[in-house]
Amino acid sequence: MTQPTSGRSAPLAGVALLAAFLVATLVPVLTGFDQLPRKSIDHDRNHVPVIREFAQAWPSPDLTDYDSATTPGMHVILAAAIRVFGDSETMLQCLSSLFGAGLVLTTWWFASRTAGGRVAAWCMLPLACSPYVLGNAIWVMTDNLALATIAITAGISIFIRPSGRSGTTSAIALTTSVCIRQINVWPSAVAAVVPWLAAMPVRRRLPFHDELDRRFSRTAAVAGILGLVGAFAVLGWFAWLWGGLVPPAFQPGGEGAAQHAGGLNPAVSGYSLTLLCVYAAPATIVVLPLWREDPVVRRWIAWGVGLGTAVGVLLESAPGPDAGRVGGWLWTIAAMGPEVAGRSVVIAIGAALGGGVAGGLLGIVSRSGRSRAAWIMLAFGVSFLAAYTANLQAFQRYFDPVVLLAAGWSLALMYGGRTDAGPVTGPRLVVAGAATAALQICLAIATLYAPLLLEHGRTP
Repeated sequence: MTQPTSGRSAPLAGVALLAAFLVATLVPVLTGFDQLPRKSIDHDRNHVPVIREFAQAWPSPDLTDYDSATTPGMHVILAAAIRVFGDSETMLQCLSSLFGAGLVLTTWWFASRTAGGRVAAWCMLPLACSPYVLGNAIWVMTDNLALATIAITAGISIFIRPSGRSGTTSAIALTTSVCIRQINVWPSAVAAVVPWLAAMPVRRRLPFHDELDRRFSRTAAVAGILGLVGAFAVLGWFAWLWGGLVPPAFQPGGEGAAQHAGGLNPAVSGYSLTLLCVYAAPATIVVLPLWREDPVVRRWIAWGVGLGTAVGVLLESAPGPDAGRVGGWLWTIAAMGPEVAGRSVVIAIGAALGGGVAGGLLGIVSRSGRSRAAWIMLAFGVSFLAAYTANLQAFQRYFDPVVLLAAGWSLALMYGGRTDAGPVTGPRLVVAGAATAALQICLAIATLYAPLLLEHGRTP
């Protein structure tokens, strides 16, 4: 298997990716081009007021009820920043931009473990160009910081050999992530199981053998369990404090802007697969020869199409605000299409195609000598979908970054592999990443930067 590239180009590629992201997010903030009410509604209505409320009550903010549906970790951090640096909204936005930069840097670093710095930068460029990641960095939102901590836990499970250091880091990141968003317990079970793959009684029964599982680390296994316990301890404490899984204002009958508890949203799986189908389409075209000519990859695709079709047919997906299925371009398009028995035809077709795309990506990863990573990513994907199905709201910003992260890491994991159709080369992955990023750049311009310019032009 081809080793990752090394040398000066590896860190420079990460620095270039990080610098571009900071320019794209800090310039609108520092030049006053960030005034866009329909994009910054949560910033203005929820997060900044809660942060200021916590800062005024420092060092004992009231965590029993406040106007945000998430656990208060980020709000406490930024309230402390106000106490140190003063109450400046621009300062809060700059810190939010740094949270986004941390997400980009973290995901690139893990991708570079297999693909090298330069190729990894192209694989993760679509995530960095996502209008949701960019928007969540321009305004004060919990999403980027939450996903950055999740990426640490997931990245360690997928890319790093289990050890005491990696296990402890994963456990701390996982517990921290639940302090930022309670739904972030979703990686905990998989992260706790991964270190045990190296235990001999488990390893000899696995359908794959990987060098990352060559030595069992008892310390890593214990750390994984402690991470699981810590994540659920944080969740349990807040559930006791609130009398539910969200603050009282967002529970049924509460005064929050949108209820997040009190129901399930079965459309999540089909919706996420449809996003993957669209966003990974450019990369799919580039790697299509590897799909078409390898029988093992074709079997993964067949399984993916079958499961995606079942999801699209069996689970309700009709859009509508009462069902928590509103906002973002995909729900808008789905609302324009036909519905059959509570199923959106757009989402049903997208789920089937997206299942095939997921199968193809994981199939190539598996054929590239990284079956362990493919199965762990699949397990994380199922955990993510299960957790978000328990949230009544299915806003597009919850899913876009995770889908792009999964696609980017899948591309990076292919690097150096050899399928029946030939080797997976760096240039092929660079083209796949660039093509996928081009789509995200178009979306960012259309939904974020062009409206910012127009809104700034209207401001007297």
